[in-house]
Amino acid sequence: MGHLTTVLRLPLYITLWVFAALLLILTSVRLNYTLHLPKGDPLNGGTNFFDPIVAHLLVCSLLALGSIPFVMHWVPPLITSAASANLFELAALSVIWLLWLVGCVVSTSIWPNLQFCYQFAPCRILSAMMAFAWLGWISLVVLIVLAVLTAVQKARPSRSPLMVEWASNSSFAGQGTHHSANQDGRPWGVSRVV
Repeated sequence: MGHLTTVLRLPLYITLWVFAALLLILTSVRLNYTLHLPKGDPLNGGTNFFDPIVAHLLVCSLLALGSIPFVMHWVPPLITSAASANLFELAALSVIWLLWLVGCVVSTSIWPNLQFCYQFAPCRILSAMMAFAWLGWISLVVLIVLAVLTAVQKARPSRSPLMVEWASNSSFAGQGTHHSANQDGRPWGVSRVV
């Protein structure tokens, strides 16, 4: 499982990077259009405006682009522990996932069907923007699943027994405490490994 998650992570992060870069470009084009409407444009009566959800998706794409080099250790790692690095990856992916989900859901609720205006370039840009937002979110879902699998794998080594032995000779037994044992000399509660 470890090798598989490692092999899958790099292509998925590259895919997320491509989707985030395309989303950044498309949201920038949309913001540029709405902030500089041409004369006679019927959108919003020709008055310049911006869609807050487009700015939100722009920030999401910037966060994704900014966090990928840290998570993939392309930048010198700030965290040296493998477990802490995995936790950082999972936390960063979770925050970006939530923000990205909000952007996708809200933009889809605002523009649920753009087929009526598909002959106009701004409408096609909105459609492409929402498509790459959802594709990026799907990439994030798969990356989170892989990060959770990696965390579970690191928490329990592959050769460890499935049953934990709870009895101990030193840590919980105070000095002068009498230990009772099984017939074969093992303390109560300790199973024999076969």
